[in-house]
Amino acid sequence: MQEEWTEKYRPKSLSQVMGNDYAVRSMRSWAESWSKGKPRYKAMVLRGEPGTGKTSSALALANDFGWDVVEMNASDHRNADSIKRVAGLGAISQTLTLDGEFRSTVQGKRKLIILDEADNLFGREDYGGAKAIVEVIRESSQPVILIVNDYYELTRKASALKTLSDKAIFRRLDDRTVVAVLARIAKAEGVTLGQPSLEKIADNAGGDLRAAVNDLQMLVEGRTEVLAEHTSVLSERNQEAQLGDSLRAMFGAKTAKEAQDATMDLDKLPEELEKWVEESIPSEMKDPRDLAAAFEAISRADIYLRRSRKLQHYGMWAYARTMMTAGVALSRKYGARPNVGEYGFPSHFMVMSRAKGANAARESLRAKLSPQFHTSGKEFSEAVLPALVTLARRERGILLKLAVDAELDDGDVAYLLGSEPGSADVEAVMAKARAGKGEDDSGRAAKARPRSRGRSLGDF
Repeated sequence: MQEEWTEKYRPKSLSQVMGNDYAVRSMRSWAESWSKGKPRYKAMVLRGEPGTGKTSSALALANDFGWDVVEMNASDHRNADSIKRVAGLGAISQTLTLDGEFRSTVQGKRKLIILDEADNLFGREDYGGAKAIVEVIRESSQPVILIVNDYYELTRKASALKTLSDKAIFRRLDDRTVVAVLARIAKAEGVTLGQPSLEKIADNAGGDLRAAVNDLQMLVEGRTEVLAEHTSVLSERNQEAQLGDSLRAMFGAKTAKEAQDATMDLDKLPEELEKWVEESIPSEMKDPRDLAAAFEAISRADIYLRRSRKLQHYGMWAYARTMMTAGVALSRKYGARPNVGEYGFPSHFMVMSRAKGANAARESLRAKLSPQFHTSGKEFSEAVLPALVTLARRERGILLKLAVDAELDDGDVAYLLGSEPGSADVEAVMAKARAGKGEDDSGRAAKARPRSRGRSLGDF
């Protein structure tokens, strides 16, 4: 598996961090204060939007000063016990490295405690988490870095952090800085990119360097040159990101108007939006009472949608949209909102896609085999095909004969076997069918062979 470029090209030193020079200087000054005795602040908060270099800068700082790292993600270890166990022990212990070697803090051999996503503390499962972070900092004999996207959310839950920690603000990078980083990575990978392509990637990322590097790696996959037209795929990723942001804003809305406005700019029909919202409800609502109320709202939206189609009265779309947005979002009464990373693709669309594939396969088999069995298409579908499926799965010889004589394709064979096209079972049958028809694996005619005197379809 190819290494992720965000890791491969992560800066190893603060001197390699691009942009945010003031924040970097603040971090270095804070770290140096630990070597001068008791520092004024035991902790530093790195605040800013995702992709601005907070985590990379923290790791680079530890590398510059020769500090070991104890890293934990607040969304994985969210309650007080977990935070005290993981971060607390690391912060208090000052005699052992991660590999057990004795080192003295007098000599500056320290461990940097990094709490990533420290602002993501929500709900009952996180009870005491913010308080535990404050206790860890107060008792720590080691430097602590808190990484947050929303500083105000963190200090709302733990106001003591305002006086216990220093702060460094990371801002989104300008496009010129992002282009410079991308150009350097492309050169290191031996890939040719024109300036328009680099600028398109940078513009699409909107100052998020991590997203820009991920986009670059995605575009380069299997290429040695990236042309301007290759960047058109980025617009699709943009639409997915916009949809996720809109859903996140909708579920977090406090008023009906906020919930409705959150999805107003989406290029989705009401039926499509309804399925996305429906799929996201179990991720957003955890209390059973909230779940029941949210699904009641989405069901009412579905009623309006059905009536609008049946009566051709599309003014009802407005009622449907209100129920699927405001009705769902304001259903939250009892449970706290969880931290949702990404929203899943609606299973309804996947089921419908598979159903269309099955319908196409049945139609293909009906057209190819009903003449062979001297039946109408309807009779073949209702009476012959079910029996044929049973026979084909029990007797591979019959299936192979069908594939050869009726020139079935892999979709037809997959349907008869109940497998997916491209599966090992389907490929094995198709390979034998090609051999039986005198073709090689590529489908080209092979050396002529004597025709078998075996039975034809009419014998079955």
